[in-house]
Amino acid sequence: MTEGSTIQFEGQQEGERVLYVIRPHAFAKRLAVGKLILLTVFFFIILWLISDVFTGFAGVVRTVDVVLSLILLAVGFWWNTTVYGTSKTFITDRRIIRFEVMTPFVTTKRALFWNEALKAKGYASGLLYRMMKIGTLEVEPHLSDHENVLVHDVYYYEDLANYIDKILYIFKNQPAETAAIRPFVPKPRGQRDSVQPDRTGISQ
Repeated sequence: MTEGSTIQFEGQQEGERVLYVIRPHAFAKRLAVGKLILLTVFFFIILWLISDVFTGFAGVVRTVDVVLSLILLAVGFWWNTTVYGTSKTFITDRRIIRFEVMTPFVTTKRALFWNEALKAKGYASGLLYRMMKIGTLEVEPHLSDHENVLVHDVYYYEDLANYIDKILYIFKNQPAETAAIRPFVPKPRGQRDSVQPDRTGISQ
């Protein structure tokens, strides 16, 4: 069975082979949930302090405080789970295509075919992210009227940028070899030939 042949996505073309699927790194979700908890605690404390000022309505204000804090926490956790669980980017033998959740009802799709792409690069937002090998992957188009494809919270972002550059080179200089491109393996360099790629292609 061809690698990636069992992975499907909306708008996939006939015979299009998925080489890798990028999902936001789990650390990004944990960080977002941590910020949500801090925000909820801050909101709870502010309303609780307000109830101390208006002593005549303290019971009502505190009840509302607890209810609203729980709602904020529940909705925020659901939203983060939806965003980080649904957003994904597919690297195929023909293009890179990103699906990103914007609202509970809208998911945007951005695709860039390899014949439209110029180069790829990866960068981290800080030292901690660089040490964890988590960063942003950017694929630039030839034409300025085409938008860059930006993928955030990518594990092995630099290696993926190099991988895409290799795809671009083969696609443009040795098109007959495109079918032989192997799926990306999210492992340290030197260990990728000794292991089988994860069938899901999902970065952890």
